[in-house]
Amino acid sequence: MVRRARLDLSEYTNLSKVIQWFITLRWIAAAGVMLVLGVARVTSLLAPPFAVLFALNCVLVVLNLLFQIYFAAIKHARLSKPELTVFFNLQICCDYFLLFLLVYFTGFLENPFAYFFVFHILLTAYIFSADLVFLYVGFLVVAFAGTAAGQYMHLIPYFPLFPRPQSVYLGELLPRCVGVCTTLGICGYLGTSIRKRLEEKVHRVEVELDRYKSLDKIKSNFLLQVTHELRGPLAAVNGYHEMISRGITGVVNQKTLETVGRATRRTDNLLMMIDEMIDYAYMQADTVHFELTQINLRDLIEANVESLALQTTAKRIRVDVSCDANLNIRASRDLGNIILCNLLSNAVKYSPDGSTVTVSAVQGPAEVCLEVKDRGIGMTPEEMHHIFEEFYRTRRAREIERDGTGLGLSIIKKAVETISGRITVASQVDSGTTFHIYFPNGERDGR
Repeated sequence: MVRRARLDLSEYTNLSKVIQWFITLRWIAAAGVMLVLGVARVTSLLAPPFAVLFALNCVLVVLNLLFQIYFAAIKHARLSKPELTVFFNLQICCDYFLLFLLVYFTGFLENPFAYFFVFHILLTAYIFSADLVFLYVGFLVVAFAGTAAGQYMHLIPYFPLFPRPQSVYLGELLPRCVGVCTTLGICGYLGTSIRKRLEEKVHRVEVELDRYKSLDKIKSNFLLQVTHELRGPLAAVNGYHEMISRGITGVVNQKTLETVGRATRRTDNLLMMIDEMIDYAYMQADTVHFELTQINLRDLIEANVESLALQTTAKRIRVDVSCDANLNIRASRDLGNIILCNLLSNAVKYSPDGSTVTVSAVQGPAEVCLEVKDRGIGMTPEEMHHIFEEFYRTRRAREIERDGTGLGLSIIKKAVETISGRITVASQVDSGTTFHIYFPNGERDGR
C-alpha cells in the first residue's frame, strides 16, 4: 500500500518545535554567510560573485522573516495538519533551492557545503513518508547531475571557490557528482528504512499494549463480578451475627457473645476489603461512566461521617466538620462518597483512641479545597512517595491492622483525577497526616 505524504499525529504535535528550530538555523546561516562574505572580501582569498551571493542572502533573510511572521500567526490560528504540512514542505523546498544556488555560485561540487543536503534528507526521512523523501532525493540528484553535465559541456558557467584552472575542476567533476548523488541516495534509503523499522516496532508495541489493556479490562470485570457475588453472603452472615448478639434467636451466654463479636469484626474487615475491591474494579472499568453534577459538599461530608459512627464511637474519636452549608462542588456523588469514605476511614483507623479528626472545606478562586486531618501514626517521607501505589501499605499500618488491600489511597487518587481534581498530602511520624483534595468549583446554593 502506498503511504501518503502526511505527518503522524505525534510528529504533528512536535512539528511547531521543528519549524521554530529551522527558523533559528536560517538566521544563523544568514549571519554566517554574511560573515564569510565579509572575510572573503577583505582578505581576497576567495573570488566568488559577491553581488549574487549577497542578493541570495538577502532573499534568505526576507523569506525567513516571512516564515517567522507566518509561524507566529499559526500559533493563534492553529492551522490544520495538512496546512501545517504544506507550510513546512514550502520551507524545505526554499531551503533546497537557496542552498543549491549558494553552493553553485561558490564552486559547486568542490564546495564541501554541498553535503549539507544530507541533513535535510535525514530530517525529511524522519518526518515525512518514504515517497516524499525519495521525491526530494530524485529532484536533488537530477539537479546535481544536470548542473554537472551543463558545466562539463560548458553550457553554464563555473564559479570557482579557489583560484585554479577550470580543467582541473572538470577532471574531478564526475567522481564528485557520483559521490554527492550516491550519498544523498544512501541517506534517503537509510533514513526511510530506519523510520520504517521504528514504525514496525511501535506498531508491535501498540498491539501488545492493546492486548494487555484487553486483559486488564477482563480482569477488572471479573473482579467486579466476583466481589459483588461475595459481598451478599458476607453481609448475610453479618446479619445473622447481629441477630444472635441481640438475642433474637434465643438467649446466649457471654462466651458465645464474645465469639460472635470476634466473628463480626472479621466479617466487617472482609466486607471493607470487598468494598475496596469493588471501588477499585469500578475505577478500572472502561464501561463505567460517572456523571458530574452539582453536589453539596457539607451534605456529602456529614453522610460519610455518619456512616462511620460505629467506628468513631468504638474509638471515642470526635470528627469536627467545618464547611459552609451552601458550598457545592462539581463531581459525581459516587466518586465523592468513595473519596470521603476512604479518607475518613483511614483517618479513624490510624488515629489513637480519644483523638480528633478535622474535616474542613474552603472556597478558592478556581476550586474548593477539602482538608482531612488526623493525629495518627503519620508516615515517613520515603513512605509518602509510595502511598498512591496499588496494594502498598506502610509498615506501621500493617502492624496496626493485618487485614487490608492497600488500595484505598490509589482509589482516592483515581477518583480525584476522574473529576479533574488533584490531591496533596503532608505527614509526620506520630504527628498525623493531612490530605488536601481540590475539587472543581460548583455553583453556590441560592445563586
